[in-house]
Amino acid sequence: MRPICPILFMLVLATASVGAERKKVVIPFDFTSKFDQGRYGQQVGELVWKKLEREGGFVIPESMLDVRDTVTSQGLIISPDMALEKMKRIVIKDFGADVAIWGSVERVPGNAWDVYDLKIRCIDFTTGPKPVVLYKVDARTKTVSEIPHVYVKAMLDGLYGRTPGGPVPVDPLIEKNWKNNPNLIRGGDFQRGRDGVPEGWDSRGGQKREPLGNLVRWVTESGNPSNRVIRLTFDKALGDTFGVMYYSDYFPIEEGATYRFQCRWRTDGPEAKVFIKGYDEVASEYKDKNNGSSNRSAKAYVPEGVQRRECYRSQQNLKGPKNQWNTQTQDFTPKHTKYTPRWGRVMLYGFLGAGSVEFDDVVVKQIVPPSPGHRDKLRRHSLESGVTLKEMEENRKRGQQAGEDKKNGTP
Repeated sequence: MRPICPILFMLVLATASVGAERKKVVIPFDFTSKFDQGRYGQQVGELVWKKLEREGGFVIPESMLDVRDTVTSQGLIISPDMALEKMKRIVIKDFGADVAIWGSVERVPGNAWDVYDLKIRCIDFTTGPKPVVLYKVDARTKTVSEIPHVYVKAMLDGLYGRTPGGPVPVDPLIEKNWKNNPNLIRGGDFQRGRDGVPEGWDSRGGQKREPLGNLVRWVTESGNPSNRVIRLTFDKALGDTFGVMYYSDYFPIEEGATYRFQCRWRTDGPEAKVFIKGYDEVASEYKDKNNGSSNRSAKAYVPEGVQRRECYRSQQNLKGPKNQWNTQTQDFTPKHTKYTPRWGRVMLYGFLGAGSVEFDDVVVKQIVPPSPGHRDKLRRHSLESGVTLKEMEENRKRGQQAGEDKKNGTP
């Protein structure tokens, strides 16, 4: 009996719960590149996967390693010139998917290093009796940059059914979750608090963690006395070195889920960023007995415990006109190959130059839950390696045992 493919099982679970609004499953394969034993072809496959992850709208594998594992274990050979009926069996039977993206990239002998023969296939195998070609091209590139910026871009336009260069179509399920799901940031509107500290935010700010009221202030908005905001104010010496940061309290997150961040902000000169940081609890010689509380003391550590360590970071670069309110909206997906992000914090940040940066209406909502298979996958030490943490631990134990046997003279 043929073993159940792990990636097929994961994708079936990921799509079953969506019901009538089931998203299509897209499998990007590594491209073939015989001239370098497949190395450049893998880079193109990774490129396609990353663009799909960024744009969303489809169910995709957790990583290209999952695709490669299945291709290798099932002995599959993927070629852009293979019969579509054979590819259809692979896509549906081996991956439980709807759409496949595959192709080849080969260097052209006798030409400059960036001249390639490129083939891309993007085909939907589940729309009816005949496969639907969403995008197909056989081209010779003049520059290597044409691959991502011309051909992969055009392939994505065909996949999403949009006008070339147009925006990604709105996903109604995501927008419904964005409208209805709760804000994970307590006190994101800064309207409530006491003793000069807004509810749900830290009582200290800045690089030296000083009390609020100087670098970081909870104040009434200028010209709007009914609204309160956070204002970061600093001189050029501080702005051009450390800048000023301010943290929210911790909130729960799930690895592999997609979240949407939004805030309003304005500046009279300095630059502004927001970082959403993810944390896991890891073993430590010492632990913070306050465990994330805003109230801290110089002797807040006790021995032999666990502590929260940053293992994920989403950097949001805020761009907009000065001296007016701008809105920042960006999605992010916490994940790490070794640790599991379980808590998040928002860090507001002003830097570069002198002046003030203000923030208001900070929102983080889960818009896409993690796939059921994500929690059960074997953790890898690095995405560059197929070796799992479990295998590393077993290898370590075997090595340790071998050393003890040698020391004791055991054969």
